[in-house]
Amino acid sequence: MFGVWSVINALLTAQSVDIAILLSREGGIYADAVNRFRQELEAQGYTLQPLTFALKGDRSDAELPRRVLERRPKVIVAVGTDAALLLKSHYERVPAQQQIPVVFTMVLDPVGQGLVVSAERSGSRFAGVALAVRPQRQFRILLDAVATVKRIGVVYNPTDPVSVRLIEQSREDAERMGLQLIAVPAEQPAQVASVLQTLANAVDALWLIPDPVCASPEGFQALLEFATRHKLPVLAFAESYVRRGALLAAGVDLAEQGALAAEQVTRILNGEKPEDLPLLTPRRVLTYYNMRTARLLNLAIPDMLLNLAAKVYEQ
Repeated sequence: MFGVWSVINALLTAQSVDIAILLSREGGIYADAVNRFRQELEAQGYTLQPLTFALKGDRSDAELPRRVLERRPKVIVAVGTDAALLLKSHYERVPAQQQIPVVFTMVLDPVGQGLVVSAERSGSRFAGVALAVRPQRQFRILLDAVATVKRIGVVYNPTDPVSVRLIEQSREDAERMGLQLIAVPAEQPAQVASVLQTLANAVDALWLIPDPVCASPEGFQALLEFATRHKLPVLAFAESYVRRGALLAAGVDLAEQGALAAEQVTRILNGEKPEDLPLLTPRRVLTYYNMRTARLLNLAIPDMLLNLAAKVYEQ
């Protein structure tokens, strides 16, 4: 009986709120984040009205921000970089009074993309959640598995501002940890194999970053072949690369991205201004290991790390 009354009370006290969700594309990698976002807000006592839009990758996308604003939601949730940047571009052309607060999530570099002024304070109508795991946390996970690493090599695209900012940040993190980061530029996947030759006998590990050049199928294959030939561990940013042969990865819990977005939305609904909110970053990092690669490298990954991993690949 108590359980029934709890449900009835929750229904009676629930606040109905219009929140528009703009997806960078339908479903796919965004589904876990969106589902968790809804669950977290409902747990806070909000009943959400279904206002969901998705980019299609054609000319119709240009009209989406206007259509979303016409519905006058309390908050707009932009899922993915494309959705967030589309709204940012639209807001540059509309009066301030029409700029409904936007909470973004699953955006790799919100500061570099100009969505927020700094990590400490948004300074704009946008507040949200960064997708990236700070390099320092990734390097620590690598060192926990391979304590002998001192020099880390990385390939990046010098024409990609997100990658350039990541390399700058990672240099600072590496120096604080007593590590040396050796970064080599490549503007096309076809260049990765050749630029890696400059790292021969110069690094103890390779770091794969979410750069379209080195993380492309061709770029990663070249990096993996180089690592295998020189017996180097590869630290990646997502599970799929571990499945394909990287030693380990430190990745983001995508569902948590939705939970953190719900946290930001709740603060706005409670009266805080998006301009004053800090940028949230992942609190939970998922780790993955490939034991076949570990054996090829003659490495023994501590059991404690394997027990805490999200997945361990044996073959």
